[in-house]
Amino acid sequence: MSRKADIEALVARYLEIETPTEGLPLAVSPIGAEEIAAGIETLLSGWLTMGKQVSAFESAWAEAIGTRHAICVNSGSSALLVMLSALVETGVLQRGDEVIVPAVGWSTSLFTVAQAGLHPVLVDVGEDSLCLEGEWDRPVMAVHLLGCPSRATGPVIVEDACGAHGAKIGGDRVGSIGAAGAFSFFFSHHLSTIEGGMVNTDSDEIADAARSMRAHGWVRERNDREAIKAANPEIDPRFLFVSAGYNLRPTEITGAMGVAQVPRLDGYVTRRRANHAQWCDTIEELGLPIRVFPELTGTTHAAFAFPMLLDADAPIDRAELFHRLESKGISTRPISGSNLARQPAFERVPHARVEGPTPVADAVHERGFFVGQSHAFDERHLERLIEALRFAFR
Repeated sequence: MSRKADIEALVARYLEIETPTEGLPLAVSPIGAEEIAAGIETLLSGWLTMGKQVSAFESAWAEAIGTRHAICVNSGSSALLVMLSALVETGVLQRGDEVIVPAVGWSTSLFTVAQAGLHPVLVDVGEDSLCLEGEWDRPVMAVHLLGCPSRATGPVIVEDACGAHGAKIGGDRVGSIGAAGAFSFFFSHHLSTIEGGMVNTDSDEIADAARSMRAHGWVRERNDREAIKAANPEIDPRFLFVSAGYNLRPTEITGAMGVAQVPRLDGYVTRRRANHAQWCDTIEELGLPIRVFPELTGTTHAAFAFPMLLDADAPIDRAELFHRLESKGISTRPISGSNLARQPAFERVPHARVEGPTPVADAVHERGFFVGQSHAFDERHLERLIEALRFAFR
């Protein structure tokens, strides 16, 4: 056998990932023997910084999402920052442009807009999707919240698909719909490289700008590097900087683990989507004072997590519901950052403002919550959730 096969066989003897036997965790790691072996082999190779494995991961992810380019970085939040900065660098967006951002989302869905020199405008989300909806006259940050595709449109669409791997609108995968899309490979996501992120785009210019942005502003990984070198013959091309940049590069271990995982995406989404549909149907039939969010017509829900909304007139409040569910081993969380305009950090985000009333975001902030969803869950996990919900509303 090859060295990789030997390592994989050794790891498999000590690693067993199975469906949890009790409760309902927020996530089950998708990392198994194959990617651990790939990581070990990478460590043994001696090449640890961004190289061939990262390039292979980028190619595989671009093909999986359906874009010409994928640029790997060290996290999903970094992907958002690099993506938005690249859009400004290439003139797709201008510093000072207002960008419509859903009031319900993750913190860095908001922060990175301002960090790229843009002005975030928070607006309410749709009551059936909890995502940004409708047609806007300004660029939009379409956050595909917890795997539900956002159907917002505008003159420029920028996608936060960090938790929506494999989700679709019609036949198009999220991350391929707008000018660019960002993904996360954090340990709790559909696919995991422990930490990691990706920027997807069809634009050669945006892709090259992102490659510079992630690595000091260098020209090294750009496809147009020879032209830039020729235009600057007085500068050593090994240290030639063409734009402002950061150091947000991934490691080769990220690339190796990602290559091993990409082929599993479709199977994971199929399982999660089936769980989501079954859970929605079953909970709706119980008549409990909670609302669920079924898959929207014409979309494919990636089911990153399972969101619910406690009725305003429910006999218990959310804090008590959390206490009762947690006592039965059901892990709970509020829905992302809930209404970001009500977070204390919002006042410190430059040029951020709220436009219009936000009744849905306020309801999510006060009564929204989610429990875990996973490719590793089956009917037993639904039974545990139903038992716990019945206990909570006994």
